Amino acid sequence: MGDSIPAEKITEIKERASIVEVVSDFVSLKKSGKNYLGLCPFHSERTPSFTVNEEKGIFHCFGCGAGGTIFNFLMRASHLSFPEAVREVAKRYGILIPRRELSEEEKRRRSLKARLFEINEMAAEYYHQLLGSPKEGEEGRKYLAKRGISEETIREHRLGFAPPSWDSLALFLRNKEVPLKLAEGLGLIIARKEGTAPGGRPSFYDRFRHRVIFPIINEAGRVSGFGGRIIDDSAADGNQASPKYLNSPESPIYSKGQMLYGLNLAKGAIREKGVTLIVEGYMDLLSLHQEGIRNVVASLGTALTSAQVSLLGRYTREVVLIFDADESGKKATQRSLEIFLKEGVSAKVISLPTGFDPDSFIRQEKRAGFERILSTALPVLEYILEQALRRQTTDTVEGKVRVAREVIPALNCLKDPLERDLYVELVASRLGLKESQIRAQLKGRKTAANEGGKTSPRTPRGPAHERLLLQLMLMRSQVIPKVEEAVGKEGFSDPRHQKLAHELMALWETKKKIDVQEFLSRSEDEDLKDLLSELLLAEESVMDEERMLRDGLRKMKLSQIHHEIQLVDEEIRQRSRQAKEDPWGGTGLKELLKRKQRLIVEQKKWLGDSAVGHQPNVGQ
Repeated sequence: MGDSIPAEKITEIKERASIVEVVSDFVSLKKSGKNYLGLCPFHSERTPSFTVNEEKGIFHCFGCGAGGTIFNFLMRASHLSFPEAVREVAKRYGILIPRRELSEEEKRRRSLKARLFEINEMAAEYYHQLLGSPKEGEEGRKYLAKRGISEETIREHRLGFAPPSWDSLALFLRNKEVPLKLAEGLGLIIARKEGTAPGGRPSFYDRFRHRVIFPIINEAGRVSGFGGRIIDDSAADGNQASPKYLNSPESPIYSKGQMLYGLNLAKGAIREKGVTLIVEGYMDLLSLHQEGIRNVVASLGTALTSAQVSLLGRYTREVVLIFDADESGKKATQRSLEIFLKEGVSAKVISLPTGFDPDSFIRQEKRAGFERILSTALPVLEYILEQALRRQTTDTVEGKVRVAREVIPALNCLKDPLERDLYVELVASRLGLKESQIRAQLKGRKTAANEGGKTSPRTPRGPAHERLLLQLMLMRSQVIPKVEEAVGKEGFSDPRHQKLAHELMALWETKKKIDVQEFLSRSEDEDLKDLLSELLLAEESVMDEERMLRDGLRKMKLSQIHHEIQLVDEEIRQRSRQAKEDPWGGTGLKELLKRKQRLIVEQKKWLGDSAVGHQPNVGQ
């Protein structure tokens, strides 16, 4: 965790390190005024929009929007966690990082987690030994042999077998003097609702029974949880008590949405190949591994989450989805696609032949056949377009509209303006529409054509006066209480602006200062980091702070008042109509008129203040 590195040591590393030196290992930079410019390593461009400022210690790409500190850069460029990035910079500059003394609560938490990992390790070894047992594991070995799983794969992935008996694991753990309440918290055993064991102890039974066991191992090689696959498929048909697959529940060391099966063994191959293959199930992964395809992980049978995609982002920025060809597999794929677009991860999709899943396909077609179909993978947006075209007819206006509406949300997720423009051309061409018709539906992004392959800078989102106030709040933090008093925490209309303003006001309230470097390093919100670095590196000059503050607040306040007047006008119209139909229906009309009058008076005051150069109620 990042918290294990003392804050003062992180500050020392930032002060001694040169962001220009570190970035120059990845990007060729040229001096341009106070900044350094180069081609962005995070998206394709021909005209430099990647900016680095040594004095402020930050980078920002005005093409794709990526930004942050020296640590954020390494996290993106080298796929490192925050503490790994901090240690990497410290090592480069010969800075020793001492071990911080843990609090009693931290020691307790770590001790508990260590104990839970130990219990899972004992359970994994128990299941694995049972699978290898001549008598107890015979059913499990026969099932895996029928599925084509070799003994070598069984050993490497530590596969196991849970016998049919109700409490074999519970008895094993009790004999090992394991606290059964801890095993219950891990989901290995379940307390019986009826009665207790002799001596008043709670009675427990095993969660996994008569199943092949797949230990779910984290990046560090520790067993976090388990998956169990029933051996007799007929026992699972229509029987909710015996689902085909059963997974460990959430625990302090296991969260299904934040882990990927097989990542511990796939990391090296992923880094070597530069791409990750993603399948749904345990057997899919094992079969691919056996054919020598090692850069593969499994999503634990669910639609991918942002946390899983972010985890993969530490190792690669390119993935290929290989889900089942059935309807549920297509739906799982569809649900995952926009996450990749939003996370900026390049993703492709393989469409398997009908009736196949990755396991059955690789067993029939072997590696050569799989690599052939791998070459047919479609980029995410093309896949979304092709699926929409299969579902709808484009012979009618209605059909074209339905296809366009399916594709446009994905187009809106694309961060690279050049990539977005090229896909707009493709969609328009396939639908027989004008590009301008597609662009008109895109929200919040400028999609003007790029000439000669040049990447246009992203158009800043949100009102200019809000951005200006945020710049002032970042560079002159003493204005924060003035902004909060004048327009309040909800005064910013753009959601990103509002979120950043909330964060800055909260920091000021607790610390009475804004440490931009610390904010950038600690924040886990990539969108906020990108916005903050963009604001700090914007070319707007802050020469006359008082005038800029006054003008910014005046524009924001007038915008608020104008919006409120519109709302009151609409309510007045509704009440007036009601009054015509029902004499009692216009109740409250007089109060609304008074409220509108007060707003108009306030509006005139703020309009007048621009002429006399004075600002009311900003704490001056």
